[in-house]
Amino acid sequence: MTIGLATKTKTEAELEARANDALQAAIPWLDRKEIKHQLTFSFKLGHKSVKIDGSKVASRQGRVDILIERGKERIAILELKRPGAKLTKADIEQGLSYARVLHPRPPLVIVSNGAETHCYATHDGRLLSEGERDEVAFANLANAALKIAESDLKDAIGTLMGPSSDVWMAAVRAASRETLEALSGGWDAPLATFTNGFHFPRKATALVRNALRQTRRVIAIEGAPLVGKTHVAGELAIVTRNEADMAILFVEASGSAAVGIADEIARILGSALGWRISAEEARHWLQTLGNSDGPQLVVVIDGLGLEHEAIRLELEALTAQSSGQRLKFVIEADTAVIDRLWMGETRRKPTVFARRGTRVPVGTLDDQEFGQARRVMYESGTDFMQGADRAEEYRQPWLLQSMVAGVVTAPDRPVNASALLPPLLSLGVFEYTRERFVQDPLIEQAATFARAVIDDYQRNDRTPDLRLRALHSFLVRKDALRKHAKVDDLKAMVQSGLLGTTLDTDNRALMVGRMPELIASEVAREIAAELAKRIDKENDEEAARWFVRGLADLPMGDVIGAQAMIEAAQARSGLPLPFINHLLDRRPSIRPLKAGTKANMWVPEIGSLEMTVRDDGVVIMKAPGTPHRLELPADEVSVTYGDLDAWLILSHLASVPIGAYSVDEDRVVGLFDAAVLGLVGTSPIPLRRVPIDPERSGMHLHDAPDGASLVCSKEGIIEPITWSIFRFLDRHGEDADSWLVEACEQQSAPLLSRILIALNQLGSLEFDSAKAKWACEWRDDLVRPAFDIAMKGEPAAAG
Repeated sequence: MTIGLATKTKTEAELEARANDALQAAIPWLDRKEIKHQLTFSFKLGHKSVKIDGSKVASRQGRVDILIERGKERIAILELKRPGAKLTKADIEQGLSYARVLHPRPPLVIVSNGAETHCYATHDGRLLSEGERDEVAFANLANAALKIAESDLKDAIGTLMGPSSDVWMAAVRAASRETLEALSGGWDAPLATFTNGFHFPRKATALVRNALRQTRRVIAIEGAPLVGKTHVAGELAIVTRNEADMAILFVEASGSAAVGIADEIARILGSALGWRISAEEARHWLQTLGNSDGPQLVVVIDGLGLEHEAIRLELEALTAQSSGQRLKFVIEADTAVIDRLWMGETRRKPTVFARRGTRVPVGTLDDQEFGQARRVMYESGTDFMQGADRAEEYRQPWLLQSMVAGVVTAPDRPVNASALLPPLLSLGVFEYTRERFVQDPLIEQAATFARAVIDDYQRNDRTPDLRLRALHSFLVRKDALRKHAKVDDLKAMVQSGLLGTTLDTDNRALMVGRMPELIASEVAREIAAELAKRIDKENDEEAARWFVRGLADLPMGDVIGAQAMIEAAQARSGLPLPFINHLLDRRPSIRPLKAGTKANMWVPEIGSLEMTVRDDGVVIMKAPGTPHRLELPADEVSVTYGDLDAWLILSHLASVPIGAYSVDEDRVVGLFDAAVLGLVGTSPIPLRRVPIDPERSGMHLHDAPDGASLVCSKEGIIEPITWSIFRFLDRHGEDADSWLVEACEQQSAPLLSRILIALNQLGSLEFDSAKAKWACEWRDDLVRPAFDIAMKGEPAAAG
């Protein structure tokens, strides 16, 4: 945007008077009444527009850049320095560079400090004598300005990209903006790194900004796969766009940067700004800015992996002391990659990066970040039912994005309609995923990786550390994947974004799935096909044992299992009742923690932890190789829950109608999902997957008879079985009366507690007043009194 200088304040009036004096000295024939002083003007570098604000330049460099115009004609660039300030070669080069990149180009460059005024020709930089500055000569200079050589233009851009100019900051930001825009897409672009309309602040971004103002030259953004590290890197480029002391250049490690940082920076500057320089020239430019006393250049390298050895070597050179304190690097990578970068392959001695850098961890969304994400979701017409704040899976940004995308892109969604999403991870994730990936080449890649997942997860030679880490991310050892994919196929999976690389504790390569919803969908297909075969070949008990054991360690294993059962039933026209009964027989158990018990834990933000139970019942947790430890009193951790997997799978399965088919009668004789709900709902312990962070995703419980623990109703729906009960009651309404009567007569406090929570949710549905009324009547008149009886007259804990 171009604006004129309006003389309203004393400072502005003085500036205009000084500018007019300089013009009078340089080109006296120019009528002052016809001209405009443009403090703000813009020009194109390549296909990017760069805006110059003369007032900001003045405050930092002691000079004002002004574009002088007469009507639509550009006359001159005026470099106006403070009175008494020395005129330098840099002042002249700056003015000439501005003039040469403008289109159309002003033919004159005037440099003045009040006492001295000099006038230069734009096309060749020649100091003009008095006779060369009259109105006739001006026309010839204007024609010459149109014919500037390409080399002169490159030099002009080089000057503007130097530390004595503010242009480089605007240009770098423009280049980063182009990169981020190329990585962004709408809700219907599942492969996009960033989704337009789905941005919310992360606390780690503020920590990185603070670290950049300290002395360390390398800042690592680290964390587990898919926790939003790239979001932090992108947010950093966005929130610093108006910072006066730094500019961000965003670089993808997975692109051509794999050849080297300088090569990629040269490519970016050439593509975005039209500044064609070599890698060596780019390296010199970085070091020149790094050793200046102006704003700092921050190069953000996103997605650094084990395969990027060239980047690591160049980083080591560019972060040396000789590159200066004004050049800094931000690296985004998985924790395992940063561990190796910081400690080397042996992990025994700190590397130069450990001495030059600092690490900023990114975890799953905390309560405040999750609340901000929900506000962004609400703007897209989606929100969660009560209980979602306890769903640990929803603290993963990728899952929130995937679920909202499934709603926003639904072809039958009414205009301006709002959607209420399930309060926990459910079978709906497969529906969303398969609607988004239709006849997509990624499906075949995901199917190949899914087969490797099933194979590797069932092997007995995985270390305890790897097994624990792999509970929360699809992690496959590279040698296991090679049995299913050729080298070229593996490269294609990485290039498509389906897979990334990380390390185990022994520095061996692991492949990590970066599209969990698509991978989970294909794992479900593969397990369904294998389950159908096993049911036909083996006895039902063996098939059930294989089925549960194979799903216990998988990320999202409970919903994958339920989906696999649905697809296996569709493939073979049903599942045998004995098979389901074997799953029902695998009831959850409560196991006391005995003295001497030892176990391993994995916490994504911390790593591996060793747990030991002392003779007095106190639980000791510590990280291997460190003196720090945490002691938990015996009364806080006295039992563990086991054998949850089968009933968790059935909890999800019961969210859909299941017909009981009689072979003898050749017809459906009833709804089996009602029977599953009635039995699984009696579980005396909460049916949820083991959380990564008990502090964040824990729950309030109430004691019940026979040692049962009931989820407090104020938590909302946080168990899959309660969600399935809600779905059943919502689906059948008054037709579920007989099932509710049986449940009340059964007098199971856990079952009635879950039914009360489901009825509470149904009673709050504003869009179906008749059903809400029915739910409230059943809750208040029959279920709550029955629950009070089951609790032996105690106040209703679930009320």
